Amino acid sequence: MLQHKKYLYLAIVTIISLGSCNLTSENHPLAKRPTAFGRINDVVILTDAAIAESTIKDTISAYFEAPYPVLTADEPLFDIRYMTPTDLEIKPLRKELRTYILLADVSDTTLTATKMLRDDLGEERFHKAQTDTTFTTMVGNDKWAKDQMIVYVFADGRPRLTKAIRDNFPNIAKKINQHDKKNLSATVYGIKNDNRELEKITLDSFGLNIKIPGLYQLAMNQPNFLWMRLDDKEMNQSIVIQKFPYINKDQFSMSNIIKMRNEYGKQYIKTSSADAYMTTNDEDLPTLEYTYINNGIYTKEVRGIWETVNDFMGGPFVSYLLLNEPKGEVVFIDVFVYAPGKDKRDYVQQLDCIVKTASFPDVKK
Repeated sequence: MLQHKKYLYLAIVTIISLGSCNLTSENHPLAKRPTAFGRINDVVILTDAAIAESTIKDTISAYFEAPYPVLTADEPLFDIRYMTPTDLEIKPLRKELRTYILLADVSDTTLTATKMLRDDLGEERFHKAQTDTTFTTMVGNDKWAKDQMIVYVFADGRPRLTKAIRDNFPNIAKKINQHDKKNLSATVYGIKNDNRELEKITLDSFGLNIKIPGLYQLAMNQPNFLWMRLDDKEMNQSIVIQKFPYINKDQFSMSNIIKMRNEYGKQYIKTSSADAYMTTNDEDLPTLEYTYINNGIYTKEVRGIWETVNDFMGGPFVSYLLLNEPKGEVVFIDVFVYAPGKDKRDYVQQLDCIVKTASFPDVKK
């Protein structure tokens, strides 16, 4: 059972950019470096033990390990590991991971993380970090390996460092997601790339350009109803698409979007049990909504939990309602995961990656 917690959503529309710098070393030409490795959502907190064992760890946990919205069981936004700079020297392979957040207290120049920060930023920037309370973050790329990112978070004293982590969390989370985007897309599309047959159906039937992975198959194609899915031994990922005339802004309400998915669920999504069908549990489980522009398209997103009437199946879903203003239409995309006994965060992210490729031919990105 999900608990009603405060979810920290990653898709923040308005963002303040972190400072950036390229910290590659002239002594190690980029062409000779290994390519960084690691899974999406993996983040190494690089800092000294004194900081890792302080209350700052609680702040990291509260933000970076907050529950991902919305799943059937709590899974963190990011998978966090702690290492010290010394740990990297003991096992140099640890320098080839993809994503780090370096935490440094610039008031104590004896700490190894602070020394690393000083070396990487240079004396001028390090002095600014000690004297300018508004200067608390930088981003470095390819320090030890290609396609590697280090987010530097620093402040004068631990209370200010805690505040810097808290204040910059949305920026850092967005930066990590952007950094993971290439790997996420490679995971989704793999060697088979996209499915031209299903893409043609979505364009011809719904006026929608969307990149469908090559392994997806057609589950059902009815008038104004398309169901595509990926099945394997461990899970099922589904994508449903419908189209409706645009009437008014009330169509973008959460209640209407839930009504739309319940209607198609009852009509089309059945199980082997008699009289069983898919519905939305929005009575005793959290349902969240977000509004944003993606590829020039006004989009309403709703996240929640689906379940089955007269059966025991369920999982997370994400619904998207897209406004095709030139055509006077709305396109409804619903994605859902069934993966009993498995973590589901990454599966939801993969589906979201697919939907975020959606565009309309007559709408400028």
